Amino acid sequence: MPRYPAGMAALNLTQFLGAMNDNILKLLIIFFLIQLQGSQRAGIITATAGAAFVLPFLLFSAPAGCLADRYGKARVSQLVKGAEVLITALAVGAFALRMESGLYLLLFLMAGHSAFFAPAKYGIIPELAPRDELSRANGLIESFTFLAIILGTTLASLLTQATAGRFWLAACCCLAISVAGLAASLRLPDLPPAAPHRRVQFLPTEIIRTLRHAAGDRWLLFSLIALAWFWLVGAFAQLNLIGYGIQHLGLDEARSGYLFLASSLGIGGGALLAARLSGHEVELGIVTPGALGLVIAPVLLHLVPPSLTAVLAVILLFGVSAGLYSLPLQTFIQFRAEPALRGEVLAASSFINWIGILIASALTYLFSGPFKLSAAQGFSLLGLLTLLAMVVTWFWLPDVLRRFMTWCGGNRT
Repeated sequence: MPRYPAGMAALNLTQFLGAMNDNILKLLIIFFLIQLQGSQRAGIITATAGAAFVLPFLLFSAPAGCLADRYGKARVSQLVKGAEVLITALAVGAFALRMESGLYLLLFLMAGHSAFFAPAKYGIIPELAPRDELSRANGLIESFTFLAIILGTTLASLLTQATAGRFWLAACCCLAISVAGLAASLRLPDLPPAAPHRRVQFLPTEIIRTLRHAAGDRWLLFSLIALAWFWLVGAFAQLNLIGYGIQHLGLDEARSGYLFLASSLGIGGGALLAARLSGHEVELGIVTPGALGLVIAPVLLHLVPPSLTAVLAVILLFGVSAGLYSLPLQTFIQFRAEPALRGEVLAASSFINWIGILIASALTYLFSGPFKLSAAQGFSLLGLLTLLAMVVTWFWLPDVLRRFMTWCGGNRT
């Protein structure tokens, strides 16, 4: 079998298992803390958990990118998957001992493992796939990722109910998944390092240097910022949906977790649709309709009546729009970055993505705490902020809108 299909199969499985495990463990911790502290603190708990999950990406993105380029992306992937096994084993003990503070620490460590994996997993795709297959390869990765989120979300809620609140037992499932992820990573092809003599930078100064370099290319800078906005919107939606389900639909915290299924299914479908619409090209014209959906869907979540069917339909629209918006941006960044700097550029992208996610945690806290907004009102305000970001983008880089018009006309270049 050719290296590319085998390598991509191993990467997809490794990423799938890791994304599923991240979501199961994060939601188990959130559900556990809500049970201990009460549903009235759901917004604050999800915001705090979100912040604990974000900080490692800000602290470790710089060395992660350097390590991926210096030691090889497959080798780094295997090491972080080994760390995941240890972290999930510790989580089993923390649940059994009901260590609230320890669980926040484990969220931090779990995110740390993902921070080191991010530039390796995205950076290895162009090393496995030829240019004319990049959109398809990224579409498969994104679809498998959000399928993993769907299953992870489902399993988190099912395990919470099936184990009758014995979260340590539910966490044993995470341990088994992490072992399977490590086994999958060992099947990644042993590709040579892109820059074996690169110095490992431990401070974000390297990220700043990389972003300054990227600023010389307006399209690359636009793609980095626009992708970070996607992560801000997505993180806010994930954090806010638990409170939304409790307040708007009268669900408990575990059943509210099922709302993630529609959004994740939509994002996966949107990513596949974006890959199909792009064909063999990197097509940024698709970003604009995706962005319009990210304006309309959150506002509809505020306006829609408390009907589960109607809410799920809007959340599905939200997800499809997010997939259409994000996939072309991720693919363009991989294509546009210089090969020797690809790991660093992707690490810088990861860094600002997680700044967006940290801002999402802050917004969730502000809206549900000091501003005393309902979760539905928070979604509506998010849609208006996305509209403002779109208008600013059109003034700063008018070619974004022109690319959309050209794509609509069928003259894709």
